[in-house]
Amino acid sequence: MTGSSDGTSAEFFDATPFLKLVIDKDGRWFQNGTEIVHPSVYRQFCAMLEPTADGGYQVRMDREVCRVEVEDAPFVILRVMEQDSGSFLLLLNDGTTEPFDPDQFWIGEHNVPYCTVKNGVFHARFSRPAYYQLASHIVQGQNENEFFIEVEGKRVPVKK
Repeated sequence: MTGSSDGTSAEFFDATPFLKLVIDKDGRWFQNGTEIVHPSVYRQFCAMLEPTADGGYQVRMDREVCRVEVEDAPFVILRVMEQDSGSFLLLLNDGTTEPFDPDQFWIGEHNVPYCTVKNGVFHARFSRPAYYQLASHIVQGQNENEFFIEVEGKRVPVKK
């Protein structure tokens, strides 16, 4: 028995022993070692992804559930687009876009930039090109270790 997302009990078949799903650091999905390249299948897996109570990830389809190994972050930001308002729109690897929240941006280990996406449910890693697009809006503060993102006329501290 496994609990369902709506809090009720439901029985699920754990497909994990038979199906190995991996998301690499570039946001590419692999099934049993083979990259998932069909756009519809790729988007379907992205849409089914959900966090687990233990900090991991899984996909659920009907009554089957399968753990997903994630090398870094489950989503990757491919592009940062500046809007007329001075805000930013993020293009994610699953083809969706969403607004950038500078309060949810941080620099992680090895100076890799991240932010939360999908209503704060998932972390997303910035691709190098996307980070370069955003970096032109990052300014240094009073000391050498203090940085801010300028968005919509505001300066928001960059967290480390």
